[in-house]
Amino acid sequence: MSKVVSFGEILWDKLPTGKVPGGAPLNFAYRFNSFQNSLSIISKVGDDLLGKELIEFLKKNKLDTEHIQISKIHKTGEVNVSIDKKGIADYDILNPVAWDDIEYNTKIEKLVKNCSIFVFGSLITRNETSRDTLKELLKIAPFKLFDVNLRSPYYNLNLIKELMLSSDFIKFNLEEITEIYSIYNRKKTSLEGMIKIISKKTKTTNICVTMGEKGACYYTNNSFYFQDGFKINVSDTIGAGDSFLATLVEGILNNTKPKEVLKKACAVAAIVASKKGATSKVSFTEISDLIESK
Repeated sequence: MSKVVSFGEILWDKLPTGKVPGGAPLNFAYRFNSFQNSLSIISKVGDDLLGKELIEFLKKNKLDTEHIQISKIHKTGEVNVSIDKKGIADYDILNPVAWDDIEYNTKIEKLVKNCSIFVFGSLITRNETSRDTLKELLKIAPFKLFDVNLRSPYYNLNLIKELMLSSDFIKFNLEEITEIYSIYNRKKTSLEGMIKIISKKTKTTNICVTMGEKGACYYTNNSFYFQDGFKINVSDTIGAGDSFLATLVEGILNNTKPKEVLKKACAVAAIVASKKGATSKVSFTEISDLIESK
């Protein structure tokens, strides 16, 4: 049985240079699996060429495709991606597509009930079927990790609040936590202050915030851990946060000390940002060399 389950959108990112596999759950799964970890993806693709190509990509990279449903109604997801001069990506997400229609069944129920960590994001909640499936799975998942992924206009803050209350671990980027903090308090405060208030309101004791080139902050067991970013030449930022999270989850499963796992996660995210796309190859040598250079 898989230790980790990644639930949500898998799709094709259409870049100026061509199409590449994408979606935060796929990017996370790809990186986590590349570290020789057990993982399953729950998602849906269309009964079309793009769907077949996506499943072939996953199989080629030794990712479990058993729980990827096939839609006879909707097409495989695509996203038009533009990248600015700083390598920051902007996304135009087509709607509706196959991953909006993930159906609940006993097969995925059994998978989630027996996993160690259930990873999900907020984009998957934009349409009713996948949203309802997620809510049912959250009732049975033993440990729920919420990867907040605010993509306008596909979210509402009331639902985000509901999902946070269901979670054991929440991961934000700096822009996301700033926006979500404003739900609870309009008074300006420090990052630590925002984290403490959200932790109290949601009863979530594990919170991580990525800050791009400035690194990351990890709050766990009532303690804060900080890691500066690694200096690299950014190619594009696609999947950097997903690779960060994959490294963090691996560390949690292995009971790695928070400071150590945070440093490694920042290093992996930096290496991914230095390459094109979310599913670039990252070697253990590259990771250790970058960590030692700090």
